[in-house]
Amino acid sequence: MEVAASAGGGGGAKTPDEVIAKHCNACHGTGLLGSPKIGDAADWGKRAKEQGGLDGLLAKAITGINSMPPKGTCADCSDPELKGAIEKMSGLK
Repeated sequence: MEVAASAGGGGGAKTPDEVIAKHCNACHGTGLLGSPKIGDAADWGKRAKEQGGLDGLLAKAITGINSMPPKGTCADCSDPELKGAIEKMSGLK
C-alpha cells in the first residue's frame, strides 16, 4: 500500500524535463566525471551500443554506474520516468 501511495502521491508522473532539471542536469549538463552530456548523440549512442541499447542504459541508470548513484539521485523516479529522461537527454528511442 505504501509504495502505491507514494508513487501516486506526487500528482502524477514526472516529465522527462522535470527529472532532468532536478536530478540529471548537474552532471549530464556539463559531462561531470565523464558522464555523457545532454544532447551528445554520438557519446550516448556509443554507450548504448556498449550497454545493450536504451534498455541497457536504463538498467545502468537504475543500478548506478561509475560515480552515478542508483537512479541518479531520483530514488522516487519510476523506471518509465528514468527511461523518458534518458531518451530526452540522448535522443535515442
